[in-house]
Amino acid sequence: MLRITKVDTPTEQKLILAGRLTEPWIADLSSHWEETRHAHPERKFVVDLRGVMQIDSAGEGALALMKTEGAGFLASGIRMKHLVKDLEIEAQQKSHSRGPTVCHYVSTDEGEK
Repeated sequence: MLRITKVDTPTEQKLILAGRLTEPWIADLSSHWEETRHAHPERKFVVDLRGVMQIDSAGEGALALMKTEGAGFLASGIRMKHLVKDLEIEAQQKSHSRGPTVCHYVSTDEGEK
């Protein structure tokens, strides 16, 4: 079973998860994620994983999607902290693989004319 608690503040939205983040409950988590992040996209979004006792590959996939869409995580325990670190690395690699960023600089220094 997975218990999902929503906490809304003026600056952040949080989903607190407790139990097993496994296949039967991933659809419910995805539904809460979509509903919550669309309600106030300007707010910081946090997923509290400190109450999660078990996670499978479907749960890891759901968290990876959340991370690429901007979620932050609260984790405890070696396994969860390691998973969160892996998600951060994966999200960084995906952002770098989207191709080069083109920047244009405009100088206002009169001496460069």
